[in-house]
Amino acid sequence: MDHATAKQHARKILDNAARLSGQDTLELLSQHVAKNYGLLSQDPIVAAEGAWLQTRSGKRIFDGVAAYSAANLGHGHPLVKETLKLFLDSNAPTVLGRFLPDPWLALFGQKVTAMTGFERFLPANGGVEGPEAAIKLARRWAHKVKGVQGTPEILYADHCFHGRTLTVTQMFDTDEKAAIEGFGPWPAGFKRVAYDDLAAMEAAMTPDTAAILVEPIQGEGGVNVPKPGYLRGLCELGRKHNLLVMFDEVQTGWARTGELFCWMHEGEAARPDVMCIGKSVSGGFAPVGGILASARLMDLLGPGSHGSTFGGCPISSAIAVAALTAIEQEGLVEQAREKGAWVMDRLRAMAKDAPRIKQVRGKGMMFGIELTPQGHDGHWFSERLLQRGAILKDTHHWVLRFTPPIVASKADLEFALNVLEQEFVGQAAVQAK
Repeated sequence: MDHATAKQHARKILDNAARLSGQDTLELLSQHVAKNYGLLSQDPIVAAEGAWLQTRSGKRIFDGVAAYSAANLGHGHPLVKETLKLFLDSNAPTVLGRFLPDPWLALFGQKVTAMTGFERFLPANGGVEGPEAAIKLARRWAHKVKGVQGTPEILYADHCFHGRTLTVTQMFDTDEKAAIEGFGPWPAGFKRVAYDDLAAMEAAMTPDTAAILVEPIQGEGGVNVPKPGYLRGLCELGRKHNLLVMFDEVQTGWARTGELFCWMHEGEAARPDVMCIGKSVSGGFAPVGGILASARLMDLLGPGSHGSTFGGCPISSAIAVAALTAIEQEGLVEQAREKGAWVMDRLRAMAKDAPRIKQVRGKGMMFGIELTPQGHDGHWFSERLLQRGAILKDTHHWVLRFTPPIVASKADLEFALNVLEQEFVGQAAVQAK
């Protein structure tokens, strides 16, 4: 296809999307797309910049979820956008296949290992592929290094979330019926253990235990923050019992909690053997993820052992290098630390005057607002807050997650805090009981 014809078709595609009404959008979604997600809004999102979304009807909405931390840098970060434009104009290959040398992946690997302190990076497409690759690596290590003859066992935490592939779907809590019913039987070799309980974790270990897999802070589980020393204690147990410790930092990584990664709050002694990354590693522009580990561990994965056509492809790698550069240039860790402390103070002060707020918890720019179980649930409040102009997403019925873009200005955050205050402290709070 010549460039003139391509431009005509491209314009038609964009114009078709621009002309699609809100009702037409909803009807097409209902007719042609699987209904595995419920919609919070009936007004389609058509534009986004920084911490703000714009709907088809013209309403401006503060994004207090940031795609579960995929948009730590906000929407449409200029450095990532300009890198993508230049990349596309350079005639660089967008996808190759890993059997060909790729300078963009070389730069991505160099950048991500330098920033994290791990020796090797295994690229993947999105968040769930990290835990999947980590589990495969742990099993191979168990067989080849530890000498496990039977089924290597992975210990995971109660209330966790590691994605929705068949392997990790069994890890949902039993009351999450929509997530687990009808998908069994489950792959063998997994054991549930209480979260934030080192004694329970040690008691669950057997000679066949290959690894521990946990989120440093549980996001989907309700923004559950462990006691200080828990992550370091897990690493000590790993060394003591000769097993791998694997942290899923897909949501907590890239400055969300006020350190580049959540485990860093507890120092180098809390460094895991394997770390899963995703979401904000791409600045919200593409599905990018992977795992990081030592050369000793990664060398267990030779040619043919694991792969992905698009994982680490040139366009994803170029985007990721730009996003990682933006994280550094924006001082995202310092931003999360400073603004997070300010927001937490505001939320906790608000909670004192809000009868329906039971507790506020979190770290950095990751907050969970737990509601009392009397009256309307978190989903009801999510809909109310959206009407007021801010998105907060409910989980486990009684917790509202607040994970705004880290680059959101204090004025942006003030807007969201005022919305919360109007809902939970003002006259509306009386009506909500």
